[in-house]
Amino acid sequence: MIPCDLLRYLVFIPLFRLRNGLLMKSGFPGNRVSYWKGMVLISILMAGCAASGEKSDLLSLLGVDEKIADTSDQGVESIYDALTLLKRGEAYFVKGDFAEASQEFLRFLELHSLHRMAAFAQYRLGMSYYHQMNTNDRDPGPMDKALGAFQEVVNRYPESLYIGEALEKIGILQRRQAEHHLYVGHFYYKNSAYPAAISRFKKVLAQEEQGPLAEKALYYMGLSYYYAGGQKDAYEIFQKLLKEHPRSSYSRESEEMLSSLNTPSGS
Repeated sequence: MIPCDLLRYLVFIPLFRLRNGLLMKSGFPGNRVSYWKGMVLISILMAGCAASGEKSDLLSLLGVDEKIADTSDQGVESIYDALTLLKRGEAYFVKGDFAEASQEFLRFLELHSLHRMAAFAQYRLGMSYYHQMNTNDRDPGPMDKALGAFQEVVNRYPESLYIGEALEKIGILQRRQAEHHLYVGHFYYKNSAYPAAISRFKKVLAQEEQGPLAEKALYYMGLSYYYAGGQKDAYEIFQKLLKEHPRSSYSRESEEMLSSLNTPSGS
């Protein structure tokens, strides 16, 4: 989706300045023909805010070219200019260089936190981290950073255009985090590192109280307690699984474990 507030900032606002004759000194012809041509252009662009073709339209709008990332011949003031940082970040983003894009958007937010485009930069920062994520068995760093970035969108810019998408991504990422904890916890369990496994399974349950992830976490937490010598804790976990998830695929195994334990009076 083309960010509509970015369109307003880069095109719509300058057109109003043009109407008021404020851009005459910058070489903009302040006549009615130019103004109305501009209004027709912005109408076409705004109609495509939710349409496809973000890459070509947005880059064209920003005036991004291959040289924008080359800072060798730019002064310090130019390099850290707000719009320049946005352009570089967006250029890297659409090229798929999400590591570099995240650096540019992060730098923008550090230097221009009160800028009108801060919400856009915060959302793009989250998306830059989001696209750096790998599968569950890899480094969870980008996933954690993406979640933090989207939560910042919600906390700092609750009225922005990106709140809905940020909330959607938060839900997806929280589940991904739970899946990662489950994966690592199962790895610890298979390697008899039961205290570490239990810690991970607790993190799963903190994020997922219902569904297959919660059921599997409870079952393997019960086994981890059992093999670690905590029969009483194991008994309580298996009971909890059967009570809260009576139709779980782990019900039969949990009942068998309870029968073998027979009593909650273990260690």
